[in-house]
Amino acid sequence: MTARSTASLLPADQQELLRAINDQTAPIPAGRLDELVAAGTDAVRADAPAVVSPRRVLDRADLLARVDALAARLLAAGVAPGDRVVCSVEPGWEQVVALLGVLRAGGVHLPVPPGLGQVARWQRVTRSEAAVVLTQSWLGERLSWPDSATVIAVDEVEPGPTPATVDRAPEAAACLVPGEDGRDHVAVSHRAIVTTLTELNARFRVGPEDRVLALSSPESGFALYETVGALLAGATVVFGDDLDARDPAAWTALLRRERITVWHSPPTLLGMLVDHLEASGDRLPAELRLALVGGERFPADLVRRLRGVADPAPVVAALGAATVPGLWTTCAEIDEIPTEWRSVPIGRPLPNHRVFVLSETMTQCPVWVTGRLHFGGVAAEPCSDSDTESESGARVPHPETGEPLTPTGRFGRVLPDGVVEVVGDEAAQVTVHGRALNMQDTEVALAGHEAVRDAVVVPVTEGESVAHVRLAPGAQVDGPALLDFLRRKVSPYLLPTRVEVVTEFPLTSDGRVDRAALASAASPSTVDEQSAASTAPADDELIQQVTRIACGVLGVSDIEPNMNLLDVGATSIELVRLATLVEEELGITVDVEELLRFPSIAVLVSRQLGETETIPSAAPDTVSATGSGTESDTPPVAASSVPATPTAAAAPQEESTSASTPLLVGILERQAFKDAAHGIRHEYDDTEGVEITGSAPERLVNRRTHRGFDSRPVEFAAISELLSAMRQTRHGGEPKRWYPSAGSAYPVQAYLVVEPGRVRELPSGSYYHHPARNCLVPVVPGARVDASAHAEINRRSLRESAFSLYLVARMDAITPLYGNLAADFAMFEAGAMTQLLMEVATELGLGLCPVGAMETAPLRDVLRLGESDRFLHVLLGGYPGDRR
Repeated sequence: MTARSTASLLPADQQELLRAINDQTAPIPAGRLDELVAAGTDAVRADAPAVVSPRRVLDRADLLARVDALAARLLAAGVAPGDRVVCSVEPGWEQVVALLGVLRAGGVHLPVPPGLGQVARWQRVTRSEAAVVLTQSWLGERLSWPDSATVIAVDEVEPGPTPATVDRAPEAAACLVPGEDGRDHVAVSHRAIVTTLTELNARFRVGPEDRVLALSSPESGFALYETVGALLAGATVVFGDDLDARDPAAWTALLRRERITVWHSPPTLLGMLVDHLEASGDRLPAELRLALVGGERFPADLVRRLRGVADPAPVVAALGAATVPGLWTTCAEIDEIPTEWRSVPIGRPLPNHRVFVLSETMTQCPVWVTGRLHFGGVAAEPCSDSDTESESGARVPHPETGEPLTPTGRFGRVLPDGVVEVVGDEAAQVTVHGRALNMQDTEVALAGHEAVRDAVVVPVTEGESVAHVRLAPGAQVDGPALLDFLRRKVSPYLLPTRVEVVTEFPLTSDGRVDRAALASAASPSTVDEQSAASTAPADDELIQQVTRIACGVLGVSDIEPNMNLLDVGATSIELVRLATLVEEELGITVDVEELLRFPSIAVLVSRQLGETETIPSAAPDTVSATGSGTESDTPPVAASSVPATPTAAAAPQEESTSASTPLLVGILERQAFKDAAHGIRHEYDDTEGVEITGSAPERLVNRRTHRGFDSRPVEFAAISELLSAMRQTRHGGEPKRWYPSAGSAYPVQAYLVVEPGRVRELPSGSYYHHPARNCLVPVVPGARVDASAHAEINRRSLRESAFSLYLVARMDAITPLYGNLAADFAMFEAGAMTQLLMEVATELGLGLCPVGAMETAPLRDVLRLGESDRFLHVLLGGYPGDRR
């Protein structure tokens, strides 16, 4: 039976429905993307803001002038029509100018994340045969590129000459962007990009009055709508600070400050925003009128929760894509949410796009029947100048019409109203008895538990899968209990091997849940976990296991043991998370402080190898700071200058295996770096630098720690001024303090303990400083902390002090936001408060002595602390005495 005759067996109404959903067309603007952006500027004031970023604001005229100047520079560098140009930039106005400048010169935009290691970056350049790399001046100072490439800093190209006209068809490739798996790049034509962006803008009436928040990384397909999509509509593109890229508290502030009207992201990032608003009691700014969401499973409950923190509620639209998340092909505006919905459908095709649900035999599936999603129309048209199948994207002919279709890794079905629903993903499939089973039903069932916020199931080995769940704030349930819950909800074949509770999911660069990282980090259930936790692996195996975990956390394929993890894009938060995972999974101890100072796998496992590894008797004459075959950010260190470690002195003089030798060299280097950090020697001591003028402020010069105090009673006015530094004020209607706090949670509380007769007009005892009211609330009159609670070295300072300031973290105020990182962030806040208090104390003539450790049990009664309260720091205070 042929495909045509099979399709004709469908009922007539279904045939008509399937035809109708793919029968929407609309005029496609003629011209290339860069031409249409320039033409659209004529309808907008030339001085209207086009791009707003922390570094610079560009109006329409300035933007186009910089695009023209960059295009002229590219043409002068030899870029010909169709040539690939590498763009390695951090988010900001430069990424917009770079993209449009490449297109204006007739090139093909190839984004390369600057966070990639040198090897990966160089491979991207050489394989693409790109002769030009666009970057930013500060990145040019840090990153190196092949000598064959001309490197241009976009921020250093000032408006100048107008480029020559370049003849290039709209059907030609405009960009190479990551596909569904985030790895293989897909060539996308001007015509496909323009069609999608203009259709979305028209459907939701995006225009010059709108302001679009740019959240996505420059290499993501999501960035296309947030940048050039907004510019096509005459809207303003708004960037936040790079440091706030994953901070929902910063997003909220930016939404309000910049009066953002359009939000565009995967569901995971929207969920982070809603989590923050619910935890903080804040509301979504009223100006936000539209939320465009897509790229992964969209929980229906997230829409309900979003509307619960919004007044008025924004329009919410679910989007679906073919192979490039962000290049949207389907859309569903969400109105009512039926109770049976667990995930939001991706909707119907946009005009000029087509979607088909086909069986394994490439026949059209009836309504309600699951099949593989295929996309046609503009999204599946190959670029007229694509060189390879991998770049143009794999395509198959439609069984009846022969039109090109793009198959996807997702499975879906057409509902009776013509809306398409995604019900599975190849990345969430497990094979049982040779049959592939979609685990999305398991994810939906887990998410239905009252304690679960999100759930992701990933395959681990043949027939085995692991479910990862993130709990709602305050919820308490363990993996075995959730597994028991699932047994009543899904088929035994859909049960995961185990359920793991996590505080957060790893994310891809565009903000989707990184399923590959979860699968890589999950260890097979056949391993006895208790045994694995109690028994450290052998050295070579340890290196491999730690490398596997690091690759999963950082989203890279491989890492050399001595490679600087910052070169592969690691952040301090990711390093802490990496240390936590290694300790939990492998049962070894990680020196987190050392890892943050010298981030590499060698340092991460050094404490473990210090107990078991043998050190070779002789080291090479010189060693690289990042190991053999990797880029070094520091000069070579002579082996003779490396002091012998205690381990080395005690170890027998044996030859280490070749696999572990570079790692051991890295451990020796670590000691050399440690000595350098302590002032023995620094690699930049003899390097010429740029002189900085100016003097240190007086408060910095005068600030010092006082360990002895005068016996005079402290004036209450001085105490008042000191504590007022921690008060909460309002600026522009928003609460404001003089020090930062992660997520604006401000979990660190201040308590004052006054010694008898040592503060005028203030009785002895403990007090709580109320920051909003800026007053002292009595806690326990007459209470004192005995000197025995302190270390011997600090007891005299306590006896001489007039008062003590205790900084205590209320962990239940920050843990729901940051999970395992909550304690670290609270400690950072305490550090900022300590610095502020010590500077203010200097101006008031007071002396303070910061103390970071003491016996905390007495504080429970003296300060009446709760179960979740955690001591962080104490400052002993009074008028300075002679002793330091």
